[in-house]
Order: sequence, then C-alpha cells, then structure tokens
Amino acid sequence: MRAITRAVAFEPDGWTAERKAEVVALFDELADEWATRDIAGREAPVIDALDRGLAAAPVAERRFAIDIGAGNGIHSRFLAPHFAVLASVDISFEMLRNAPSEPAHLVQGDASRLPVADGSVGALVLANAFLFPTEVERVLAPDGVVIWVNSRGPGTPIHLLAAEVDDALPGDWEGVASVAGWGTWSVHWRTR
Repeated sequence: MRAITRAVAFEPDGWTAERKAEVVALFDELADEWATRDIAGREAPVIDALDRGLAAAPVAERRFAIDIGAGNGIHSRFLAPHFAVLASVDISFEMLRNAPSEPAHLVQGDASRLPVADGSVGALVLANAFLFPTEVERVLAPDGVVIWVNSRGPGTPIHLLAAEVDDALPGDWEGVASVAGWGTWSVHWRTR
C-alpha cells in the first residue's frame, strides 16, 4: 500500500487500472471482517482533527464534506455533527454494504473522479485513504479544507506526512498537524 499511496499522490499517472483492481479486490475481501479490526482509541485522531484542526483553519461555512475511503463508515458518527451534508465514498461496494445507512449518504465511487461539481466540497476527509491531488484541487471549495488522518501514525499502510500532503497538493497550502492517541492528523487549507 505504501508504494500505491506515493504513486497516487506524486505521479500524474500513478492510479492505474491494475492498481485500482488490486485495491478493490483487497478491500472487498477484507470487508466482512473489517469491523473486527476496530479498536478503542482509533477515532482519537479524527476527533482531534475535527476539534483542534478545524478550529485552526480560516473561518468558513463548510456545509458539505466527503469522507474519502470511508470503508464501513467507521468515522461517520464523528464527522456528521460538523457538516450539514456528509457523503461517505468508497471504491469497495462490499465495504459500503457493511456501513450504516445514516448519518452519511453512501456512494460507491473512485476518489480519483468524484461525482460532485467543481469547487463544491467544504471538507475532504481522508482517514487512511489515498490522496488524489488533482481531484482535490477540482472539487474543493476555495475556502475548503483537507483533513488527513493516519489512525496508526507512521504505522498506517496508507501514510503520508503532513508536509508530504502539502507538497502533493497543487498550489500553495498551509495547515496544522498533531498526534492524538497513536495516530496523526493534519488539516490543510489553501493560502490566499
């Protein structure tokens, strides 16, 4: 997963049909047992990013958020109170089949081509998910934020440092980063 994570974030053609098929097959296979991998404290970096990270970001109305790579919706209950509309997007149908139907709208989709209008998203939440920089640039509102979470910090298979997220995103970005529990998080916004 590390090689795919870096390829997708830093190579224009890093998301190949072969890589996509590999990721879909892996997460479809893991879907039924995914909930058994949940452990107490895993949500700490998500909650902290929402509380301290969003508070540090420039003030903006962020009504619509997308949870990229939402899997079985493990973070939906923490995200929903912060946004009027939350969509949980995952490439794996089997993962979404195991997700609760509320509070998020469930969407099977490829994060490299999100089914939303340009500039329409107030927050993109990526918890252990692949970063598609050109798609972030397309869908994120001018005052939107990227919330990047690695639930196990550097031990997370899909991992980038906060500085690497900034480097991967088109244009100029700044943000805040921290550690919560054994995970890491960062919140990024465009500089004006």
